[in-house]
Amino acid sequence: MPKKKSLFRLLTVSVLFVMVQACDYVPNRSNIIAANRSLIDTGVRYIIVQRDTVKPDSAKTRDTLLNKKADTVLTAKKADSIPAPAKPVVKVEANINARADALVVFAKTMVGKPYVYGANTPEKGFDNGGFVNFVFKKFEIEVPKYPAAFISVGQNVPVSEVAEGDIVLFSRTDSVKKAVYQVGIVISEKGSPVSFIHASSGKMNGVGISALSSYYQKKVIGYRRVF
Repeated sequence: MPKKKSLFRLLTVSVLFVMVQACDYVPNRSNIIAANRSLIDTGVRYIIVQRDTVKPDSAKTRDTLLNKKADTVLTAKKADSIPAPAKPVVKVEANINARADALVVFAKTMVGKPYVYGANTPEKGFDNGGFVNFVFKKFEIEVPKYPAAFISVGQNVPVSEVAEGDIVLFSRTDSVKKAVYQVGIVISEKGSPVSFIHASSGKMNGVGISALSSYYQKKVIGYRRVF
């Protein structure tokens, strides 16, 4: 009988021990799983937090650069699509005519100045070549002082194209004589009867305006344009 009680007690103790171990094992296993899950969750949170927080300036800088690059590309495309403004057309002929008009106006202010051989100033007077030289020099155009040298000045102009500011060349007696003896500045418009301003030692004895009469027509050698 005592042996049976001892055996029963031993079995009871064993059962209790197994039950205690079993009870401890389940919580321990839960703790391990919970711990593992906690580590994973922590790692995930760490990765997410690091992604959102590490080097924010670098992320902003990258976004700024990308935006600038996009804006640059759009600006370049817009610039390419906008046609270049047309260059203004320079009306050279109009400018030349304006200068010729101004030159004629200035030349007329010298009307009445005396004829003085070898002179080319308003104070002293003018001879024929000196007068034309003075007027053109005022507009920064160099021409000779002596009539004979005008034969090669500028470009030849046909009678049909003669206009204000052209230089008319005369011989001493008639047009067969090719040596230039006298010069004048045309003051008439293109297509109009030619008239000119010059310094003469004749009846006017100074600077005056003359029409291209038959007297002068037979002496005309040609017309030159220096503008």
